[in-house]
Amino acid sequence: MKVFFARALAFGIFVPGFCLASVSLAQSGVSPAPTAASLAHDDQQPSPAQQSIDSAKRQIAARPKNVQAFNSLATAYLRRARETADVSYIEDAARALAQGFDVDPTDFQLQKTQIALLLARHRYTEARQSATLLNRKTPDDVMVYGYLAEADLALGDYPDAEKNVQWMLNMLPNNVPSLLFVSELRVLYGDDEGALQPLNQAYSETPPTEVEELAWIANRIAAIQIATGKSEAAAATLAQAEQLFPRYIYTAENLAPVRMARERPADAVALLLQATPVDKNPHVLYQLAAAQKAAGQSNEAATTFANFERLADKQAVQAENTSPELILYYAASPATTANALTVAQRAIAARHDVWTLDAYAWALFANGKFAEADAAEQKAIAVGIQDAQIFNHAGHIAQKLGHAEDAGKYFELSIRTDPTSEYASESRHADSLPGNQIQAESLTTAAPSQPSSSADTSQASLPQSEQLPSDPNLSSLPAFTAVPSALLTPQPTDTARTIRKAQLHVANNPKDATGYSMLGAAYFQHARETGDVNDYQLAEQALNKSLDLDSTNFAAAAPLQTLAEVCMGEHRFDDALNYSQRALALGSGDVSSFAVVGDADADKGEYDKATQAYARLQPPGSAPSPETAYVRDSRISYLKFISGDTDGAIRLLKTAIAEGREAELKDENLAWLYYELGEYSTQAGDVATADSAYLTALSIHPGDYRALAGLGKLRANEGKYAEAIVLYQRAIAVVPMPIFVGELGDLYTKTGNQAEAKKQYQLVEYIGLLGHINQVLHNRDLALFYADHDIKLSEALELAHKEFEVRHDIYTWDALAWALYKNGKYTEADTASKKALQFGTHDPLLLYHAGMISDRAGRRDEARNQLKEALTINPHFHVLYADVAQAQLGLLESQASTSEGPR
Repeated sequence: MKVFFARALAFGIFVPGFCLASVSLAQSGVSPAPTAASLAHDDQQPSPAQQSIDSAKRQIAARPKNVQAFNSLATAYLRRARETADVSYIEDAARALAQGFDVDPTDFQLQKTQIALLLARHRYTEARQSATLLNRKTPDDVMVYGYLAEADLALGDYPDAEKNVQWMLNMLPNNVPSLLFVSELRVLYGDDEGALQPLNQAYSETPPTEVEELAWIANRIAAIQIATGKSEAAAATLAQAEQLFPRYIYTAENLAPVRMARERPADAVALLLQATPVDKNPHVLYQLAAAQKAAGQSNEAATTFANFERLADKQAVQAENTSPELILYYAASPATTANALTVAQRAIAARHDVWTLDAYAWALFANGKFAEADAAEQKAIAVGIQDAQIFNHAGHIAQKLGHAEDAGKYFELSIRTDPTSEYASESRHADSLPGNQIQAESLTTAAPSQPSSSADTSQASLPQSEQLPSDPNLSSLPAFTAVPSALLTPQPTDTARTIRKAQLHVANNPKDATGYSMLGAAYFQHARETGDVNDYQLAEQALNKSLDLDSTNFAAAAPLQTLAEVCMGEHRFDDALNYSQRALALGSGDVSSFAVVGDADADKGEYDKATQAYARLQPPGSAPSPETAYVRDSRISYLKFISGDTDGAIRLLKTAIAEGREAELKDENLAWLYYELGEYSTQAGDVATADSAYLTALSIHPGDYRALAGLGKLRANEGKYAEAIVLYQRAIAVVPMPIFVGELGDLYTKTGNQAEAKKQYQLVEYIGLLGHINQVLHNRDLALFYADHDIKLSEALELAHKEFEVRHDIYTWDALAWALYKNGKYTEADTASKKALQFGTHDPLLLYHAGMISDRAGRRDEARNQLKEALTINPHFHVLYADVAQAQLGLLESQASTSEGPR
């Protein structure tokens, strides 16, 4: 599904009547920061454009011959058109302009607004001609250069657009419209990351009262994030846009591809159905039809495609207003390929933007004109744009020309540019995809304009900024297996299809409790696979609906148990216990809920109770099924690790893996077992086993964000910094877990890239505090992050105490101990640290914390032993702290040998 702002300018980048001022925006284009409670648009209050309309009408009423009042009214109507996507306001603007011209046909401001009206009507050639004449008369007007730039962009005359934008910047540096144009040009030239910086700056220059403008910029940020496969970041940005300006039509339109990327086409359909009654851009109907098709609504999709065709064909009477989607739509059917070429030839005669070039190339391709198609597509690619659709089309064209190597390279670029797009998915299955695997290092965020045919895994294939030296202190680095590119990106699973099937079932059977239970279970599984916490809420809604229909029969055990698992995912441990106990109280004979009881007890630090609960998973005198055995053994394995029996934990977990395979677990569930094996092996310092386990997890469940981060940590600890950076980037692209982002920041710190480390550290806090659920899930991670980096130490302690209110496991004791230590509360830290190690857990990081705290408590022999044990278990247990532990141990050893006093 295409992204609205990346493909069409709607009513234009440059809306007249916008003033310049100053506020602030979050770094790196992650999401706009709220300003004055975001000054969110209140339906009870008029919007900025409505206020301007009312003001202009009052001025006209007071002075009917006031030309500038008519101009203000016209510009306000154009702004209102963008606010609502309602083109009727464009005609209101035209009438206001006509009234102004009746008063003074030579007024300069009216003439400028007349150009804005032409742009809003997509009459780009006429707009450029008028702007050129006006520019000759008044060459020092910034807005006229902006109108020229917008017309140039729409027509594909990018060098002229760049010149006009430069004039804008020379005359008035950092004006908001020019920054928006800079961003647009950077996208076109292939610098998506660089395009976010001017958008951030534009946001910072926009007054907080201009909520629609702020939402517009936020949507442009989201569009870039979507086009580069960062759907999670885009969702956060769009949530902020919605807060700024509720029910903004473009927010809904941009949120639709986010839902599609998360394999929720029904949600995308619902969003686009909100937009189509108002927004008459054919692109929206095309989006809707594609979403309906993906959601299995074939009849509705056919109707929408027909409506799209009628509307797009009607607008294509004006050649430069031709929708590229109309060409693609015609090219998709053998019966209409001739129509595609006819429309494309008319369009290409009027404009040469990359989307028209691509559509023209595809029409030529559909008509068997492969050489001509290649020439047209190469013109689009030559601009520099990094787009999955364009690269996919180029791949197919090269394939038809017999250029197999070029085809493979373009398919690779399509996948790399936006791994979540339908074009990337199609490219993965293209016959000409090269057989040699693409290595992780070739998939850095800064994609080259042309692909490299090398499959070399050395650092030579990395950008200069990531050609990092290995740690000189690591004398013999393990030879890690290269990660095939196919394993770096999540692949569609059956879960999305299960969700759609269950949705259809409950729609047809609204009284079926079992149907809602199945839907809730599917949403919960999707949350496990994608890390999308919104799926927890959807699961809970469906499960509660099931229980509303039937909460007393045996069948209610299933939704109750799934609700318990949902609550565990949200760290609502008491609720999880309650639902599990209710499920067991039904007496259905299904004892699997004891697993969740044990999990909740373990997270609450009540390990004896957890042991008892897990023991109940095998009723006396019965042989457990493979599924029950895997559930039991995987959990008892964890208790063994906590008790200090790491070897026993690993042996039992391997047994659980065999049982899981026999039980034919879902891919994600089985991959999770291998991930756990990787974690235990990492803790034990068994690098080879850990690496193999993480890779196996990825081979079972490609793009598994936990396994990617686990590999990243393992390879970072072993000095493979370049590989680790890429792996962390890929994990964060799937799910931006604060702990992963912080570890990536530590890696940048280790390699001397302080600027990039700072960005990651800022992002940790943003994500950790984004929404109530994130605050609940990441209190402990954020407390440790603050303590590790010696920032907001009082807040670190507060977060650790807040986490301690809900769970008392050894890792919460450890986080509390470390926060107390960093706040200078050494006695309390010592007490908490002893609690963290009370079971003898062989976790090097816990031992490192304990060693540092014991040293402060004056117990140097104990501190020396704890640090030595940490380094003995795994001399490379942490990318930063392993070196600190070694240095501190050396100091303590020196003091012990010389019997020195205080340091």
